[in-house]
Amino acid sequence: MGGLVVKKAHIFGQNDDQYRQIVKSTRAVLFLSTPHRGTDLAELLNRILAVSFVKLSTKYYIAELKRNSGALQDINEQFRNLAPSLNLFSFYETQRTAIGPKKVMVLEKDSSILGYPNEISKALNADHHNVCKYSDPRDPNYISVRNAMKSLLPNSTVTMPCGATATLLRDKPILKNVENLLAVSEAPEDDYEYFRSRWMPGSCQWVFSRPAFTSWLNDMTASSSILWVNGLPGSGKSVLSSFVIGQLRDMGYSCQYYFFRYADHTKRTSNAMLRSLAYQITVCLPQLRDLLHSMSEEAVKLEKAEARVIWQKVFISKLCKLRVRQPLYWVIDALDECEAPDQLLSLFSSISTSLIPLRIMVVGRKTDALSTCFRRLNHSVRIDDLSTDNAQTDLRRYIEEEIKYLRGDLGMKAWVVETVCEKSNGIFLWVNLVLKEILRCHTEAEIEKALQDMPSDLEPLYQRMDGALYESLRPGDRDLSKVILTWVVYSQRTLTLEELSEALQPEISSVLDLRFTISHVCANFVVIDAKGRVGLVHQTAREYLIKTAGHSHSLTLLCGHRELFAKSISYLSRPDQGLTGERPWTFSRVLSLQTFLHYAATAWSYHLRFSAVTSDHSDILVLKQFFENRYVLDWIQLLAAWNQLETLVYASNSLNTYLREKSRADADSSPHTQRLQDKEFLELWAIDLVKIVGKFGGQLLKRPKIIQSLVPALCPTTTAIFQQLEWNKAGGRIQLNAFARSNWDDCLSRFSIGRDIRPRKIRFLGPLFAVLSSDGTLRSYDPVTHQLIREFVHGEIVLCFQFSPSNEKCVTYGFRTTKIWNVKAGQQICVVDNPENAKALDITFISEESTLMSCSDDRRIRHCVINPPDAGWKVVSGNIRNDEGNGEQLYSPTLVAFNMDGSQIALFFRSLPVYIWDGDREQMIGRCVRLTDRAKTRQDPYSEVRQICWNPTTGHVLGLYMDGPVFKWRPGETICQELRTIAFNIQCSLDGSLFVTTKKDDSLEVWNFQHFALVYRLSYHVTIIHAALSHDGSRIYDLRESHCNVWEPNALVRHAEEDWKSSDTRSSAGSSTLISSTSEVSNENLRPIRALAVGMRTWSYCLGDDAGGVRLVKAADQTSIEVAQGFFGITQAAWSDDERYLATTDDAWYLKVRTVNDFGPKTEVALCFETRIGRGPLQVLMDAQSEYLLLVTLDTLELWSLSSQTLVTTKPNATPYSRWTNNPSNGAYVIQCSFNVLRVYSWTTLDEIHYRPLGKILNQSGEEGVPEHMAWKPLSASFPLGSDENSDAVEDIAISHQGSHLLLQASSPSTQEHRKVQYLMVRLEKFLDYPNSPIEAQELPRAIATNIEKILGFVYKRPERGSYSIVRGVEKVLEESLAFLDHDDWICSWPIGDNVGAMPKIRRHFFLPQDWLNLDSLRLATTSRDGKFFCPRNGEVAIVSDWLQHEWDD
Repeated sequence: MGGLVVKKAHIFGQNDDQYRQIVKSTRAVLFLSTPHRGTDLAELLNRILAVSFVKLSTKYYIAELKRNSGALQDINEQFRNLAPSLNLFSFYETQRTAIGPKKVMVLEKDSSILGYPNEISKALNADHHNVCKYSDPRDPNYISVRNAMKSLLPNSTVTMPCGATATLLRDKPILKNVENLLAVSEAPEDDYEYFRSRWMPGSCQWVFSRPAFTSWLNDMTASSSILWVNGLPGSGKSVLSSFVIGQLRDMGYSCQYYFFRYADHTKRTSNAMLRSLAYQITVCLPQLRDLLHSMSEEAVKLEKAEARVIWQKVFISKLCKLRVRQPLYWVIDALDECEAPDQLLSLFSSISTSLIPLRIMVVGRKTDALSTCFRRLNHSVRIDDLSTDNAQTDLRRYIEEEIKYLRGDLGMKAWVVETVCEKSNGIFLWVNLVLKEILRCHTEAEIEKALQDMPSDLEPLYQRMDGALYESLRPGDRDLSKVILTWVVYSQRTLTLEELSEALQPEISSVLDLRFTISHVCANFVVIDAKGRVGLVHQTAREYLIKTAGHSHSLTLLCGHRELFAKSISYLSRPDQGLTGERPWTFSRVLSLQTFLHYAATAWSYHLRFSAVTSDHSDILVLKQFFENRYVLDWIQLLAAWNQLETLVYASNSLNTYLREKSRADADSSPHTQRLQDKEFLELWAIDLVKIVGKFGGQLLKRPKIIQSLVPALCPTTTAIFQQLEWNKAGGRIQLNAFARSNWDDCLSRFSIGRDIRPRKIRFLGPLFAVLSSDGTLRSYDPVTHQLIREFVHGEIVLCFQFSPSNEKCVTYGFRTTKIWNVKAGQQICVVDNPENAKALDITFISEESTLMSCSDDRRIRHCVINPPDAGWKVVSGNIRNDEGNGEQLYSPTLVAFNMDGSQIALFFRSLPVYIWDGDREQMIGRCVRLTDRAKTRQDPYSEVRQICWNPTTGHVLGLYMDGPVFKWRPGETICQELRTIAFNIQCSLDGSLFVTTKKDDSLEVWNFQHFALVYRLSYHVTIIHAALSHDGSRIYDLRESHCNVWEPNALVRHAEEDWKSSDTRSSAGSSTLISSTSEVSNENLRPIRALAVGMRTWSYCLGDDAGGVRLVKAADQTSIEVAQGFFGITQAAWSDDERYLATTDDAWYLKVRTVNDFGPKTEVALCFETRIGRGPLQVLMDAQSEYLLLVTLDTLELWSLSSQTLVTTKPNATPYSRWTNNPSNGAYVIQCSFNVLRVYSWTTLDEIHYRPLGKILNQSGEEGVPEHMAWKPLSASFPLGSDENSDAVEDIAISHQGSHLLLQASSPSTQEHRKVQYLMVRLEKFLDYPNSPIEAQELPRAIATNIEKILGFVYKRPERGSYSIVRGVEKVLEESLAFLDHDDWICSWPIGDNVGAMPKIRRHFFLPQDWLNLDSLRLATTSRDGKFFCPRNGEVAIVSDWLQHEWDD
């Protein structure tokens, strides 16, 4: 009950001045068996009082703790609101408490946990009496509670210097960002405590007497070194590691460590180790913390990055360049259990250049492979060798300590010690297992016989243990033993007792005491740690059980995985499991449990990938049952809630792998027996899983429940997720029209760079990408919306450009000048004159971005200090020369490329190999000679190099020969690897894992860099100019004509989302050489839509595309009429209300008006008239009677008669930044909406009738323009601002269908990046009655205005049949709402009423998928009066209907 008192005290302290400071200082609460919930509390209290020493009356307490009592509900309700600011730990008892002759569970788990999102609940192996009593510091319960308290400290893994705690508390938000960047999910402290608890006082001290260790520890030089500690399996190496860690921490050294655990899938990769070390370093090294915080702001993802990428980006580029005198000590245990130890050791070869001393202690078995790796590594780093095989002192001490518990005289014990020491061969594990056998003996004769029969090696010992265990078990227990061992050996990660207990059901009914049962049926093969995790005694035991056939407990790899797959997938498919099952569980309840459900959801695909393919189809049927029911949606929802959507990509790969193997196995059988239809169904799901991540992943992570209805509704009609779900059969919630493409396509988006603009290059720069055009303009774009962020107008042709590593600056180098820009502000920092008679071939930033470095065609390297730039370009060294003595004379280079830090330059001289110039040593350090040229005396002309670049992470030079092949070469190596292809252009991804090549046939190919394996091929017959890969490698951006295409193929999404923690399985599954089927994309279907007009009657919409095409489309049956084809893109489209006239403008500044005659099945469209217009058409509007047309341009207002096809009048446009609309109450007038006034004009003469100034009623804050956001039109990069940027403007308007309300989106200049926006609602009922008098313009409530991204228009909710009447032939509208797109990409509505300023109620309806988020498309998105939503997408128009009737509830 003390926990209830603490909660109540915390509540009271909020408002009590005397205790408020204590409450504010409270950061966490640890509850030990606290009865939080009101279920059966009366009975519970009786039990508590019955076991208490002081006999108290129960009546008073029972009255307060009854189920649903007012006092308890009040405590829980108030504390729930305060809990988010606290770290909560709830420990619950698991043993029954003795009450007289009986044992009862005093407090159940459900009563001991709160179920809050920030709560951590853990079990204690204790009863109610002893839940807070601990025998000694090694008590597992004590360790659990102590670790919980230690986790609350800012740093629990390293010793912090004085003052570091305060610094960490201050930098806690920064540290949180770094934690997210590195995706650190579990501290290594648990592994350290596990092995440290096995350390025996006085042991391991011998290490301080070894010269190799003391030299490594006390090295006073600034160089880095590695200590390789090796020994036999089971010789106590991990315990030694934990001892060294403890000693280093006690000595005040900065120590980071990692324990590889092969049994845990998440702890055996180099990726996980490097991320863990990096996070531990950031805790104690503020310099690195700040650098990684900057990386986190660049949307960099490291969780799934390859180890070499993390090593390059975090350690080489950041950590190793810090000038810190104090060394960092790393302890890396069980290297032999790492999935790729050779790759990890190859990374360590570069620590010799580190400015901060690194002392790395690597511990592991001494295998031939590792010995070779260390010998190779010794050429670049100093390595000392230390063996643990002679640690006999510790072994003897351990035996003597354990033998104390042996009954017998001292002579007998001494003989046992000597005998065991003699036969142990220094293996602690062997000694531990043997002593357990001896301690079970009852006579000296039994002890002597046991020692005589005991084999001296581990494998024979395992065989003896195996046979003895089999003989001691009953037949039923033998089966249970094998089932448990199968789970322990093959599980993807270590399971807890609770998870394993649930995994065994229902085949094995609830075990009374699973811990005892495991120790009985698995004996010494299995151990259970302090946290209740079940694992094998050692990695050698796993090898014995898997690799040794014929013994009693031998396990088969493929069959073991198949059993675990079947169990996991069937668990997810049980009717009493999950969100749609029969259990009355809420989703939060499911998430809070996370027992075996979490393992089954995340691991079934792992086991499927390695399952045995059998001749029957049982696995196919199990998979079909899972995917054809709603279980699959529950599964996806769980993964989204756990932020583990990458599991979907892994599951897709596993499905494809399994189906390929299954097809091979069924090749000889009859097609009628192969269940081809079921296989095709699963293949469709394999595609859908990847696309769901790519197109809906961002929204799923925010709102996992959308997978149940909205996501399927927005998928193509032929996809598996769309076709087989119940919602579709029942009519669904929202309806999406069928696109011309009824399946997924690879094209995510296509947008225009600009009219008459020819782009030259595209490059990714972290969070942005940039396009350089032939006119010398560099444009930066947002990678999500493809919105133009900035334009950097150089004013002449740009020869090369570069962005700084932080992306805060960029430089453009032209013929005459060099210009440096501030990327965020768009300002020119400075301009520098270029040297005469020299042309820079590449340029980069150096010296912490304060200096520019260029390499020119005159073979000179120059520097330019940015601030101040007065000195201009200065030569820093003489001519680049050939020092290799091969007689090759260097002339002007034709190609130059700097590496990432500017320390090395790759150069190509015509008719010579590629050379590497080292800037620090000012000399050539290597040349890349083509293999076919080594026997020639003269360079072959076909060996000329077309292009060179650097791999940002591996240090390779990547290039193209003139005849097409790709080559890669690392400076200093003699091997040059060549890829036989025919490429024309090449670009490497930022993480170095992929590169893209373009070909003369306008196709492109994406390759795996490491293996030179083809990953993806795209054929698209439009001239390709350049291509690049996104920062994570999941998308391709290519330039064709004046457009940029964005592609997101499945193969690249799989590559980007592949969990690198499972890379040990990737190679065996062949995913590294995955070649997807070629994607053929039709050119005619991809013309971007630039104009859209929605009809009011028969036809649904009219669209104009970028090629000058105009089409009419009926949404009901997708009937389409091609109205026109041309050469100039359509800029405006307007349709008369009666659909008789269609008007368009184009890039050639022509106005064309056509008549549309709809005669039933036949529709005729004819050109009415066309005319040349003034510059910059802004708006086209026709009156309600279809008699007049108003053309608004930047300079003029033109009024045309549609009937006579003549120009009525032309007037100057005094306010070009305004919008025009018909007067809803009188069709004879048109309204001009300006920033401060509404003006009324006559449709017949365009004369002003009167005006109404806007009397703005602002929000209570009194601030005009509450929200500020980026203008939809990109702003200038030069100063002064353009005239439109300095002007007040009305950007958009919307008028209600009843004509009662007019909404204005008005904006005014604010900062260089933003405009201040106001949303003003004007009531129009008596608009014409009070000429020239002010009219109220009510500002929308702040909660509405700050959520609007784009106004879509007014819509009304059509009443249900029978619930409305017809009044004079018009539907009685029950509710009219403002529809808008919010900042989270959701379509929302807000009902308008009499009081516009009233408390708002925003209704969310559906979201826009990722491939709809194109700025050009969103500009045209709109709604019709009956609630249909129209949005262009990849040359088509998406129409969503019935969405207004369904409100999304979070």
